[in-house]
Amino acid sequence: MNNITAYETELLDTGTKKLQYLFESKGNKSIIKAIEYTPVAKRDGRTVYNLGFGDYDENTGTILDDVNSNNGDMWKVFSTVLNTVLKFFRENKNSAIWVQGSDSAEDFMALCQPTCTKNCNEKCRNFNRRIKTYRYYVNKNFVELSKEYIFFGLTNGENPVFVQYIPENEYIGILVFKKK
Repeated sequence: MNNITAYETELLDTGTKKLQYLFESKGNKSIIKAIEYTPVAKRDGRTVYNLGFGDYDENTGTILDDVNSNNGDMWKVFSTVLNTVLKFFRENKNSAIWVQGSDSAEDFMALCQPTCTKNCNEKCRNFNRRIKTYRYYVNKNFVELSKEYIFFGLTNGENPVFVQYIPENEYIGILVFKKK
């Protein structure tokens, strides 16, 4: 799926229908990260899994998806996330993956403002930052990825809808199906 090396992941038995991969980010410091696929809906007869990602809280077994670690290994971490997509679809051929950043929620800007270091005026520069990383990857590799996957984008606005993904358009979420 990409040419950047990735960290080795370990599939954690959660005892539930969610899948959780753990790995160690070895950048400026050592951080345990988690990638989680959680069933959230049914669409066209397929189970849709939300792709969650973030620092792993070993005490609670949860993911801190609103933390920005700045560990110096962003692309290797992102490559690791992408590698689990391949693993996911190998085991869940008839499912779909939903991706939306924790910084895409309606209340994100209000929560960001009090601690923002970017001195944003009218438009928050942190808003949708995470989904932009996924869109960048899909846009850059769309022709190749479209051979195996079907993409839909969730539009932004008062009445968001799923539309056929068109590279370079802005979406607040991406829905991915593996072609049969």
